[in-house]
Amino acid sequence: MKYPNIFAPLRVKNIMLKNRIIAAPMGTPKATVLSSTNYGGLSIWDKSKGGAAVVTVSDMYLANLAQEKDAFSKYAKDVTREVLSICRQAGSLAMLEIAFMGNKNTDGTIQGPSNGKHFTGGIMKEMSLEEMKEMKNNLVRRAQQAKEFGFDMLMLHFGHDSLCSLFLSPIWNQRDDMYGGSLDNRIRYAKEVLEAIRTAVGEDYPILVRFSRSLKVQETFKEEDMLYLIKQVQHLIDIVNVSCGMDCYGGTIDKYVANTYSHSTIFLPRMYNLAFAEKVKKECNVLVCVVGGVLDPKEAEAAIKAGKTDLVMMGRQLIADPYWPKKLQNGLEEDIVPCLRCLYCYHISTEHDNTQCSVNPRYRRENRVPLKLEKVESNKHVVVIGGGPAGMKAALTLNDKGHKVTLIEKEPQLGGNLKYADYGMFKEELKKYREYLIHQVQNANIQLILNKEATKEYVESLHPDGLIIAVGADIKKPQIMGIEYAIHALDIYPKLNQVKGSVVVIGGGTIGSELAYELSLLNHEVSIIEKQDALVKNANWLYRHGFYNAVKDSGHLLKVYVESQVKEITPTGVSFIDKDGKECFIKADTIVLATGMTERRELAFSFYGITPETAMVGDCYKVAQVLQATNDAYFIAENM
Repeated sequence: MKYPNIFAPLRVKNIMLKNRIIAAPMGTPKATVLSSTNYGGLSIWDKSKGGAAVVTVSDMYLANLAQEKDAFSKYAKDVTREVLSICRQAGSLAMLEIAFMGNKNTDGTIQGPSNGKHFTGGIMKEMSLEEMKEMKNNLVRRAQQAKEFGFDMLMLHFGHDSLCSLFLSPIWNQRDDMYGGSLDNRIRYAKEVLEAIRTAVGEDYPILVRFSRSLKVQETFKEEDMLYLIKQVQHLIDIVNVSCGMDCYGGTIDKYVANTYSHSTIFLPRMYNLAFAEKVKKECNVLVCVVGGVLDPKEAEAAIKAGKTDLVMMGRQLIADPYWPKKLQNGLEEDIVPCLRCLYCYHISTEHDNTQCSVNPRYRRENRVPLKLEKVESNKHVVVIGGGPAGMKAALTLNDKGHKVTLIEKEPQLGGNLKYADYGMFKEELKKYREYLIHQVQNANIQLILNKEATKEYVESLHPDGLIIAVGADIKKPQIMGIEYAIHALDIYPKLNQVKGSVVVIGGGTIGSELAYELSLLNHEVSIIEKQDALVKNANWLYRHGFYNAVKDSGHLLKVYVESQVKEITPTGVSFIDKDGKECFIKADTIVLATGMTERRELAFSFYGITPETAMVGDCYKVAQVLQATNDAYFIAENM
């Protein structure tokens, strides 16, 4: 086997894990209750069949599904029993997550270690000793119920926004009793809760505890403090799950600033928490499971082999492809759909505006996106024009339906604008997705025509029964005096190492901002001129804050001019009007144009009339992200 360490069994107390992969307890928005044909939907159904050793589900999630106060309420038990069955349906073990979180009081305040401002922006009210005892007893009750109900393991969420984190923080915890002040006092409550739970469930029942190594905000504790806590409780737990950051912070427009560390964006390394996991592994007598950006099987295999971690917990990758474990085990690595780390699957990213997966249309839609498409009774000949991500996804979906498919691409290779994923520091996931699509097309029963400019006459000669147009977008070139002195961002990517001197980037969207940041990391002095009031304005919340955090953490600051309008480009710099109406000039050795793309609608429209079954997908319909290209292409092709 290519990955013997990932697929090595592991005994934990009285249970045996068939491999080292744990599916994370990712919540799914409530729309799943309405759209799902199965309790829990794709978030657990496919994960359990996909080969993970353990499938985790939150007790709060179960309560929401059942619309009851908790997972073991009278009328919630039916839902919980069905979810437990789904988790274990293909040989996986079932783990229930219980969160150690402060309750909201009747007056709207939130329970915490001390009086003050809560991390959500609300009012935090100091928990009395009686309230702390009640909280502990409630956690003990839920842990006992999980064991008695049949869950194989217990996951205690003591990380992120938990009371464990708040009590450990020397800023949020200002108590003057035995639970505040010294480090031993600040860990006392978490330790007492763990002691009580261990006593209640017995020595043989496996317990995994998630801890944040740092909260990544000013109120955080030190990593050394967390390591000390783990050392003090290691005899009470079996597996330490190493995470980072928080889920919510500040209660303002920047409330998810810490979330970009708990759910790492493309601007952070994969397996972001591995170094601390290794430290726990070396200094504590406990199994270790790392979470955060676990995508690459080679990295996971190497980390387990080197003794840096015992297990990996996967969240987003098992949304992109829940069958990651089974495909890997069966030698089908090239068939794994790669996660883009775009975070659209996390409803916080979009404030519920567009919660989807960029590469898996089945996510939250398993009622209308089957695992395997049913073959059509009478196939059609469908021509797809354009071999970018939308065109390839459409062609693959049509092929899966049993249609005869011809894919025409004017370039010598497939990929469209994803070809630029070969360059830059933050595009490896995009590159892997492009390679995945190309591999699938090349191994499908699709007639592929490269180096061919499609015309209406040529397409007519193919006599299609259906036509999908995915001709992409053109570079948008605004009417700016001296625009000939600028080089477009897409053209500069292959030449990043050749850029010299100071740089001005015109346009602070996703492409312009990423490029500006990359150039700053190459020690260029970089300025961005953007007409909107913020950079990456059209990206989702977590990508945006991940970008802001990355720039801040790197120390390579950018000069940013928002609400500014470029007036003229000269050979030596850029003239613009700033947000105060003042005319300014920035000297630059290199001027980069990143003002976006424009749909090739006229070209697309020219193909209409060949067959009534005609549709546009991808950037020619509307310039957007891979998410829209993938999802629109799938549904249009599936219904053609």
